[in-house]
Amino acid sequence: MSEESKKPGTAQRQREKGEPLESNRPLPWFLVMSLGALAMWGAFYIASTPSGDDSAYGDQRTVASLRPAVLLAGAAPVVDGKQLFGGKCAACHQASGLGVAGVFPPVAASEWVLGDEKILANILLHGINGEIVVKGSTYKGAMPAWNTLSDDEIAAVLTYIRTDWGNAALPIKAETIKSQRELTKARTEPYQGGAAIKFDS
Repeated sequence: MSEESKKPGTAQRQREKGEPLESNRPLPWFLVMSLGALAMWGAFYIASTPSGDDSAYGDQRTVASLRPAVLLAGAAPVVDGKQLFGGKCAACHQASGLGVAGVFPPVAASEWVLGDEKILANILLHGINGEIVVKGSTYKGAMPAWNTLSDDEIAAVLTYIRTDWGNAALPIKAETIKSQRELTKARTEPYQGGAAIKFDS
């Protein structure tokens, strides 16, 4: 045995491998050239591509065409009854006009919608609580008053529900809403059920 092998810890040192060394290995030249070519192509592509503000690449609308139309002097704005119905009524009566069975009555083919326009106007102006029979089914609920809407808006909503979903009743004029609002201005509570409004109208 040599003197070196007799020293303590020699066997352990022989089992262990040396520290790793980092050799001088540069990236392959073809990889460097490929990355350089890719960078040059990208720069050329960006520089040569149109900026995108050319109207030929857009939808060709002008700023003037996006502005709302100016109403003629004295002309009333057009009220969209379908849009108002969608925003105020469709949550209960549904976009289909069929309501929710047992909960919210339908307006499609409803005798209330197709019947007396004054009764219909008063339902929207003052609301209705309690029992109402629609198309042979009884509903117990509450409909809020929409008297904050203008006469034109209420007329537009009522005309929409009287002429959509197969309904074919005559349109309601804003003058009808105005006259009913004036006639019933003392009312502060909603109608208590369908019988009350039929009797009171």
